[in-house]
Amino acid sequence: MAGSPKILLTSVFKPFGEADNLYSRVDSKIELLHNQITKFQGVFSPRIHYQTFGLHLIAANLDTPSVVLDYPTLPRFIAEVKKGYDYIGIGSIAHNLQKVKRMTEEIRKHSPRTKIVIGGFCACLENIDRILEVDYVCVGEGISFMRELLGQSPEFEFRHPDLCAHTRELLGVPFFWGEYRPVVIVGLGCPYGCDFCSPSHFFGKKHIKFLQTGQQIFDEMVRLEQKYGKETLCLLGDDNFLADEKRARELREVVIKSGKQFTFRIFGTADLVAQWDPVELAEMGVYNIWIGREGKFAPYAKNKRVDLKKLVAELRKVGIGVTLSSILLFDFHTKQNIWEDIEDHLAIVPALSQFAFYSPAPGTPFYDRLKEEGRLLMNIPVEEWHAFKQPVFKHPEFTLREAEQLQQKAYLEDFYRLGPSLVRLIQVDLEAYVTHRNSPNPRMRARVEHFAQNFPLYRALLKASMHLVPKPEMREQVRQALAGLEQASRKTGMIENLEGLALGGFGKVRELRTRLWGDAIQPKTRIYHYPGVPGND
Repeated sequence: MAGSPKILLTSVFKPFGEADNLYSRVDSKIELLHNQITKFQGVFSPRIHYQTFGLHLIAANLDTPSVVLDYPTLPRFIAEVKKGYDYIGIGSIAHNLQKVKRMTEEIRKHSPRTKIVIGGFCACLENIDRILEVDYVCVGEGISFMRELLGQSPEFEFRHPDLCAHTRELLGVPFFWGEYRPVVIVGLGCPYGCDFCSPSHFFGKKHIKFLQTGQQIFDEMVRLEQKYGKETLCLLGDDNFLADEKRARELREVVIKSGKQFTFRIFGTADLVAQWDPVELAEMGVYNIWIGREGKFAPYAKNKRVDLKKLVAELRKVGIGVTLSSILLFDFHTKQNIWEDIEDHLAIVPALSQFAFYSPAPGTPFYDRLKEEGRLLMNIPVEEWHAFKQPVFKHPEFTLREAEQLQQKAYLEDFYRLGPSLVRLIQVDLEAYVTHRNSPNPRMRARVEHFAQNFPLYRALLKASMHLVPKPEMREQVRQALAGLEQASRKTGMIENLEGLALGGFGKVRELRTRLWGDAIQPKTRIYHYPGVPGND
């Protein structure tokens, strides 16, 4: 290959979330919230799409120019292939195996000299190099892999690309104007190595830090805030952000010194979260923490000696909502004790919940154990090997149908009893406001006054929610939330009442559209050109 090689990095092709029995499934939408966390909340589920973060990170840190293609149609992908790239990298999760297979076939057909690289969790599938006609398989961190493949040094000075989450719809209201929230990929992986955790084992049970210091994280937050005009961010990739305490405390100090009021989301284990004063986390700007509860009877050391109910309540008082993730169908789960486990989760009252099946992802110890025990259901297509419909292994107590019904009931109990997550998040902000509006801590006063700027919107959202919740008792929950908000601030005005009616109307239309045509929303196709960073070694 003479001169600089031509490089294309691409996601798999759309559509997603449609039942075509080969390339897609209705329950495989590429939306973290709608497909996993607010799965059964209907119109209350925010509809958010994301860029293919990993591909952008790779492209931004290569010495040579490259192209990133996000969510093309198959014809659009083929048209790009025909341009004659030297390398095409396809990033995918395992559930899109058939799409990856079709794409490799199209590459061989239209550009036979192109070298094909497969990455992402799809690369962990057993015998993937035999299933697909590919040249290279990347398991683990992809920047160094691609740099070495291209003859560049695996050492590099990290450059963060412009990344964001794209909100498409809320309460049925389509965001035509483009609502983008910045995303900072601070690192990768977690050193804890829980037996089921695919990211931890994919990255070799390492805590890989792209942004080494709190100052570097802050600088990137400021840069993206200026680009997107939003101070609400997500710190992603790093599955245990507080594992580097020095970096986290430096970030807190820098944020406080700046006087800025960021609000951001992180992932963290309960043992490390519990080592912080909740006020310290709030002063840093933490707004939501994803905590893996896993289970009441589960043996994971990260949750031992931590009172999760107390911890979540203390976080809520400072305006930090918790996304609580629990696992269904551990081997010790029986029809007698599993609801005790679910009830324990619900009693914690998280802002958002995930109920995932104990899932044997290839490359994890759990997968290896079930394979050795002969319990993997290899007749289930790879497209259905995920944790949000049916288990893919033989459980001693539950059939596949019983398991599916159990998971759905857990999600619905969370929704019906605790209310829509949208309302719960409003209540978190309100509780923090009432608790800290007269605080002697100026940082906390400023934080909750920042929350209060959203109260007019919250009043309209709560008014709309009263028309959209499916049960009378849920309507009373929303009414009480609105009454609390009005008591802490002011009565709902005429304009907010009208806005609530309008939002409720949009929600009813979305419910009708879903009944008639389904609720799949396809991500936009976008192409990005990265110039390369010569001498970045």
